[in-house]
Amino acid sequence: MATMDTSGKRLLVAPEDFLRALDQECLLDYIKSGGSSVKFVSGSDVHLTLVQDRVRERARQENYHYALLNPGKPDSAGKRRDLHRMDKFFFEVTAGVDWKAWAETQARRYLAEHAIYLAPGRQIGDLDGIAQDNGRDPQDLLHQYQREFATTQLRDYGMSAEFRTAVTALGRAQLVPDAVTPTTEEVLLHWFAGKTLPGASTALKKIQIFERISLANARTMLVSFCRWLPKTGSHGLVVTLDFRPYEHKKIPKTQLLTEQLQRIDEALARGASAQELAQLRSAVGPEPAVTYSDPAYMQMLALLRRFIDEIDSFERFLLVVLTRPTFYDTESRRNYHNYDALQTRIGLEVRDARRANPAAALVHLGDVP
Repeated sequence: MATMDTSGKRLLVAPEDFLRALDQECLLDYIKSGGSSVKFVSGSDVHLTLVQDRVRERARQENYHYALLNPGKPDSAGKRRDLHRMDKFFFEVTAGVDWKAWAETQARRYLAEHAIYLAPGRQIGDLDGIAQDNGRDPQDLLHQYQREFATTQLRDYGMSAEFRTAVTALGRAQLVPDAVTPTTEEVLLHWFAGKTLPGASTALKKIQIFERISLANARTMLVSFCRWLPKTGSHGLVVTLDFRPYEHKKIPKTQLLTEQLQRIDEALARGASAQELAQLRSAVGPEPAVTYSDPAYMQMLALLRRFIDEIDSFERFLLVVLTRPTFYDTESRRNYHNYDALQTRIGLEVRDARRANPAAALVHLGDVP
């Protein structure tokens, strides 16, 4: 179902209809089979919260790795998250990843698929014990793992060289833990989080990793991460990005008050109702905890445009961007007309003039009778 909003500018879709379409068109099959998509959703805070909660719930039910990105919430150090930077975007998406556990899952799956018995209570790092349980020589077992699993993954050129080297080395470290400090495992876990340890550079070079995850390579790292997810048992990656903090342009309080008085005067002149006047008088509220500059805002628009243009390089990836309806109004201080390259990609689809498409790239939510 769809209806026109009160301004007569756009067709609205009921949240339930959008969520049903997202489920049927994306989550149940398309993303799992290797496809990727970017969806923009606008609506009231209530509707967007509903979408955010339901997408998270369905993603987890369907065994996706889910990440909620909220740039309006300061990080643990009280600083902005700066998700308009691709490296910060990657680290936020993977913040909830237990790299060690996932690498161990990969190693265990290899052993099970190749009929290598892992006795109850046997630690996966006890290579000698595993070899004894299977009547094998430990080095022979390790060579088989290297030949059939590690080498195959290292030749998966759909992942970047650094990423496939890192996940392969982390998996091997589960079978053969290091006795030195820092261990390969410790170094790699910090590397995935964008952090360093004393002596980490030397340890990384030994396993043929020469670059940190940075602004220059973070996009290929995210592409690699999406490709790697099915190897860990996940169906893909679902990300919800709350774009609303980027829509707020910080304005001096005096300017806001002046504009508010002008609107009140105009409303009085045309005989506005007491309810409308009360809303205008309460319009200037407290400043958000986090605001973003014009350059940061434009960087985020460019980042989203690149996701759209390069979506075919991703596998099993769904990005849902939550926005306010005002972002699509030309009179707003910040709106998608500020960046034509984005506006033309999500706002100029061929569409029915009377009926909204709940599966479109841009969907406006509202209460539909």
